[in-house]
Amino acid sequence: MAFVSSIVRAFVAAWLALLLLACPPARAAESYITSPGEAARAVGRVAEALGRTPQVHTIRITEKEVNLVVQGAGTGDVDEWRVRQAPRLLFFEAEIVSGPSARSAPAMVADLASGLFPLDAIPLAKADQVATRAIGYARLEGGGAVQSIEISKRVNLLPTPSYGDIRWAIYVASPRESATVYADAAGTIIGGDLSNTNRARQMDFFRDEDWPKEAALESLASVIGNKPVVRDLTIYPKSVQVKADHPSLPETTVGYSWDISGVTRSPITSPMFPGTSALPGFSIGDVDLSKLTMIRDKAKAAWQNDKSTMSYMMLKLSTDGPGKPELRWVVNLTDLGQPGEMTLFTASGTVELTTDGTVRVANLPDARKPKRNWLDPAMTWQTFGSIGEQFGKNARFAEITVSKDSMSLLAEVPDTPGTMRDYNANDRGITASSMMMPWDAEFRPERLFRMEDLAFFSAEKLGELTARTFTRLQVGTEMAVARYTFSIGQLMSPDGRFMVPSPDGKVTLEIRLEAADGWKGGRITYSSTGEEIDIVMP
Repeated sequence: MAFVSSIVRAFVAAWLALLLLACPPARAAESYITSPGEAARAVGRVAEALGRTPQVHTIRITEKEVNLVVQGAGTGDVDEWRVRQAPRLLFFEAEIVSGPSARSAPAMVADLASGLFPLDAIPLAKADQVATRAIGYARLEGGGAVQSIEISKRVNLLPTPSYGDIRWAIYVASPRESATVYADAAGTIIGGDLSNTNRARQMDFFRDEDWPKEAALESLASVIGNKPVVRDLTIYPKSVQVKADHPSLPETTVGYSWDISGVTRSPITSPMFPGTSALPGFSIGDVDLSKLTMIRDKAKAAWQNDKSTMSYMMLKLSTDGPGKPELRWVVNLTDLGQPGEMTLFTASGTVELTTDGTVRVANLPDARKPKRNWLDPAMTWQTFGSIGEQFGKNARFAEITVSKDSMSLLAEVPDTPGTMRDYNANDRGITASSMMMPWDAEFRPERLFRMEDLAFFSAEKLGELTARTFTRLQVGTEMAVARYTFSIGQLMSPDGRFMVPSPDGKVTLEIRLEAADGWKGGRITYSSTGEEIDIVMP
């Protein structure tokens, strides 16, 4: 019996060998995802079975199976084909092609034909390379592996559901993380949903240096372009938000958002505030995110509370001040109490800085606002320096009036020679006034002077003249300095003449003293050499 069994086993083995030699099954790929060219070969078997190259609606690829939804025989019909690895037969791996199986057409978009695409529109033979790039983009801990690839035209929901361009959706997973990476028709990675990655969960754009700043700007520029249409760009802990002019609707803005998953455009548009559409914008190319840490640190230093938290960092083009429009970072900070104190109350404010870190404005809580008297001669000159820097070296002024907490300036607009404008300077910065007296608006070059023309009235000389004013007006502490006024002549009349003209055509200084109630006061006007040229007693 043992001899017979051996003969039977040998006969069966020989029969199977002959059968396999006569009809060898198609050998299956090790992986349709990672084996070079295997996804394209599998799809080619479907085309061979059909006798034609089909129009495709969806291709889905996994390690062991390729699934195709293709155009059916009738209009609006789709069929499903499958190429898959069969169970192992002895030491052979077999591949099975099955189909067509009738399937219901996708219902979201009525026009099925617009969702079809030809196979030569995608480099399917390079699916393994696309998968490798997707793993690199996802950067999962431990690397991860591609579990599936789906290729189809994406669906746009607004204004009505319609098919867009071709997208690859590559699903990458590891034991603890996952991501869906997107590529365009050519297989170029364009973004992804990385929300389920540890990198996304832990990333903080305020505190971290290692986030893809350049990639953020490149992605935004690819969608928005590099025209000066940006109204503001705001950094949040996990995203970059941009408000820009709508590409086709005038006087309307639209929002864009970037995070490490890519760029999305808001479906909501907003009308511009009347008159703002004429103001200049800036481009994505004007943005430098490499100095964010420096901007953050200088803003916190100006805020004067290390325990504060940041809500956002907004980049905008400031057009209120003198000179050309200036890009500024507006950093919003919130106190959870004063340093060293416990409190239930919070205080919020902003610090505005230039892109090189110069603080322009610090809107501090009341408790930390500087107790500065701008009429203190040293403070007056310190402020002159700041104003001169912002207006520019060659700026020309008609009048500068200093009060306790502000300055008003009548000046030639630096960027528009021959045009006059009123400005106000205080702890919140320099802003232009929208209203002027007609005689102030007239351009009279003979009444203009530069900041350097005030050199005689140094901080030391200003203190000396102030003390002399108290003596000459015969007053004491019942009065205080109300204002300093610098101009070529004092008390200009509507016809452009000064009631107190300058004896040498140079800058004069009026020092006015007032009682606390403002009802009683006196003044002295000094020439450019310190001579008293007008006195009004209290």
